[in-house]
Amino acid sequence: MPVPNLALWEEVEKTDPKFTKEYTGPGGFTGTAVNAQYLAKRATEKFGPCGTGWGYDVIEERFDIGGPLLNKEGVVLAHAQVHTLKVALWYLGGDGERKTITHYGHTPFITQNRFGISTDFDAPKKSLTDAIGKCLSQLGFSADVRLGLYDDIHYVNERLGEAEIERAEDKIEAKERLAAEYREWLAETLHLIGTAQSLNELQQLYKSAMRKLDLRQNDPEREAHKLKFTRAKDARKADLEDSMEGAA
Repeated sequence: MPVPNLALWEEVEKTDPKFTKEYTGPGGFTGTAVNAQYLAKRATEKFGPCGTGWGYDVIEERFDIGGPLLNKEGVVLAHAQVHTLKVALWYLGGDGERKTITHYGHTPFITQNRFGISTDFDAPKKSLTDAIGKCLSQLGFSADVRLGLYDDIHYVNERLGEAEIERAEDKIEAKERLAAEYREWLAETLHLIGTAQSLNELQQLYKSAMRKLDLRQNDPEREAHKLKFTRAKDARKADLEDSMEGAA
């Protein structure tokens, strides 16, 4: 049953993979970044032009001083600094009233790398982008990325298919082609489950298949496919266990 409070969230939570990029942050952290211009376009689609239907005000800007940056002899060369921006993003709600969301953006300004001290003069621009993105995320924009769904290859593939249909000139042809690919996947996966060579392989195949089916919410035969995969898995599991007992 639809939840009224999630109406806006559910309209804007899905992200077109075309406008995402994988990145590696400090310490080897990896994640998915959403194109800032794409987010601005999505906000414009929902609220109207920036400055009219939505916009932002910078209400605080500062440079936060961090720890000392030392040379090889232990001499302090400088102190790390982080640029911080506090932004109030506003938009016009369905009632015509101005709504406001406040968040922060942060960007390393003075850092140290193997070449020495580094200063990022684009820090204010990056902090603004960071703050606006965080504000929009509170409304649900590209929530699938922040919820970690882009870590699931099946979810990304589903979004790729949906985005392909949205961009296609002949949407019927695109839907038919993707439906044919889905039918091929069903047949191939059923075969792989039925011929798995170990219990571990079987479990991984089954788990992956069920995850993909969980995402096919518009498939009227989804539960039937799940039942077919489950029966195939159980049958193959029994065969493998019998073989193991015979070998023992």
